[in-house]
Amino acid sequence: MAESKRLRADARRNRQAIVAAAREVFDRDEKLRFDDFAIRAGVGVGTLYRHFPTREALAAAVYQDEVTALCEHARASTRPAGETLEAFLRGFADHVIAHAALARTLAALVNPAIQADGGSELEQTIAELMATAAVDGTIRADAPPGAVMVVLHGIGSTTDRPEWQLEARAAVELLIDGLKPS
Repeated sequence: MAESKRLRADARRNRQAIVAAAREVFDRDEKLRFDDFAIRAGVGVGTLYRHFPTREALAAAVYQDEVTALCEHARASTRPAGETLEAFLRGFADHVIAHAALARTLAALVNPAIQADGGSELEQTIAELMATAAVDGTIRADAPPGAVMVVLHGIGSTTDRPEWQLEARAAVELLIDGLKPS
């Protein structure tokens, strides 16, 4: 994201258009030549390569935008802490369910180090939400954010199971119930 803040306004718009087009292509699981992302975004091929030299670099930008959007949405909530945490967890599952092809594509293309950075950003957001909810007594104070991340990773990695959508939602409800104080 820091790169896009340093860009001229037109370059930033072009970059955003390319990322938006890629997100749509990945979300639909379309097979597209890399150069065709430029056409979809309404920019020249040189502009595509200037911002994203490879499909993997483009997928990384989409991934970073997805993680940032999820985290910013949670942090901007005006709901009570426990409700915000529950909404975030349910929203995460709903997002993966609605965008399973996007999740599979990004998992396959994005460098594990970048995925780890995104996981750290998600875990930091979860830790903040959990800390606030623990202070107001809506969740257990001894619940580790890493355990929540394990459940979320499980949701994201089981999209090939026959009943995975129902199971993902059930896992979130079990998690929410398990976070509540005794």
